[in-house]
Amino acid sequence: MGGRKKPSISQLEKRMSKEKKGKDRGKSEKGYEMRLNPSGELTQRSIDQIIEEIKSMPYLTPYLVAAKFGLKISRAKIVLRELESKGVVKVVNRNRRVPIYVVAS
Repeated sequence: MGGRKKPSISQLEKRMSKEKKGKDRGKSEKGYEMRLNPSGELTQRSIDQIIEEIKSMPYLTPYLVAAKFGLKISRAKIVLRELESKGVVKVVNRNRRVPIYVVAS
């Protein structure tokens, strides 16, 4: 009887732009493309790309890495822990919420 109202043209345009933006989640502003192994881990090429880019950053947090490379925050935390174990970055401050890293010299 009643049913849902038809969306206006401006509402359709907004929906289309949001859907298009969501499809580009894998690539961030500079066009980084992070690839995963079949086991769900980042490939070595992706990690090397991250290492090259973080050298110019003054500090690192999981949010900064996730935003820059188009990763989920949980994946960014894993990557930063892995880079810490390799000695590429070191922890400056670790609290229960956000660890802060700097590039090891």
